Amino acid sequence: MEEQFEYSEKVMEHFRNPRNVGEIKDADGIGRVGNPVCGDLMEIQIKVENNILKDIKFKTFGCGSAIATSSMITEMAKGKTLEEALKITRGDVAGELGGLPPIKMHCSNLAADALHAAIKDYMTKKEEKAKVEAEKYDFDVIIVGGGPGGLTTGILCAYRGLKTAIFEASAWGGVLSWLCPDKTIENFPGLCEKTTCSDLVKSWVDEALKLKVELKKERVNEITPDKKVISEAGEYRGKVIVLATGSSPAPAGVKGEDKFNKNDRGVYYYVANPGKFAGQRVLIVGGGDSAVDAALSLADSASLITIAHRRDELRAVQHKVERLKTLDKVKVLYSTELLEIAGTERVEKVIMRDLKEDETIQLAVDSVVLAVGLTPNTEIFKKLGLEMDENGYIKTDKTQKTSIDGIYAVGDIASDLQLVVVAVAHGATVAHHAYIELRKPYWR
Repeated sequence: MEEQFEYSEKVMEHFRNPRNVGEIKDADGIGRVGNPVCGDLMEIQIKVENNILKDIKFKTFGCGSAIATSSMITEMAKGKTLEEALKITRGDVAGELGGLPPIKMHCSNLAADALHAAIKDYMTKKEEKAKVEAEKYDFDVIIVGGGPGGLTTGILCAYRGLKTAIFEASAWGGVLSWLCPDKTIENFPGLCEKTTCSDLVKSWVDEALKLKVELKKERVNEITPDKKVISEAGEYRGKVIVLATGSSPAPAGVKGEDKFNKNDRGVYYYVANPGKFAGQRVLIVGGGDSAVDAALSLADSASLITIAHRRDELRAVQHKVERLKTLDKVKVLYSTELLEIAGTERVEKVIMRDLKEDETIQLAVDSVVLAVGLTPNTEIFKKLGLEMDENGYIKTDKTQKTSIDGIYAVGDIASDLQLVVVAVAHGATVAHHAYIELRKPYWR
């Protein structure tokens, strides 16, 4: 009988100098167990941060074995993940102590049970808290804007199991749909040259629907700092808000522009339907890809195309410029500035200035396409108080997070490199970090 009560030196050391005795203020989980036969009672309290047991303490009413096993299991569990701590068994505890008398093995069982009960208590509270929190929100992620950045963000958030909605007041695909639906994709690595903008948009929309993203055709009128989205149809709460409103053609700010830029009176900002310009004399203002793309798209419909550019050379991709040079009906006026658009009911002529000769030029035209660039659609966010740069782009960190916690920005409103591939990359970045922020996975 005496051998049954013989304790190892380690058991005695933990009994005399127990570790982690006491209470944790605002403990995340508490486990209490007892043995009605011997009368031992154990309580273990835990503090959890990022799925790690950052602190653990115990209170025990019992024999030396009960105290030693409680002390040892707190040492073994502290610093481990919850999954690792749950794998600690009574045998592990006894083994770390150098063995226990058979009659006292139930003490190690109690210690393991108390730890597991504390972790279970924490998980139950976490689930209940998450359920309560979830009821406050309509969606995990709300995306404002259904262009390349918005659709990509929505698809990848839904792929990760986040309840997601995308709001779009106009056309899905944004600038790709209303500016150049039939244009083939040229600068998106890996896509076939026969893929058009509308093809790409359709594939995004189809995938979003397959993943059960809620696509809402509603105009958003306001977003509040507490992540409430107010649309024309109602109010919605999101745990994460993603701004993806894209960009719009920039106005040229010339005399006569406002008079003729509505109701098909002759001033346009892009060419969505080349047939509308059939047989017309068209002036295109600008020297970048948008201007050259407009000229190329009109090559089979317009009778004469003139490009007016303030600089000495075009800024478009070289292969487009070379193609432009092969078109006899296209004339480029370099170092030329548009001063005025004139006419009665419709555009009839333009007045320009030769910047090198400082001479005024009058040119008879039927339509003017102002392809002078794109401006970020950030007006809706002025009241929100986001930090922006001097050009109106929203400032973000490397995760695309804005100056307001829980609000991200992607695409043209967050970068002056206005490429589809950039917006898509932003969307992937946000989806990854939104998942980490909302789900707090153990590996982070």
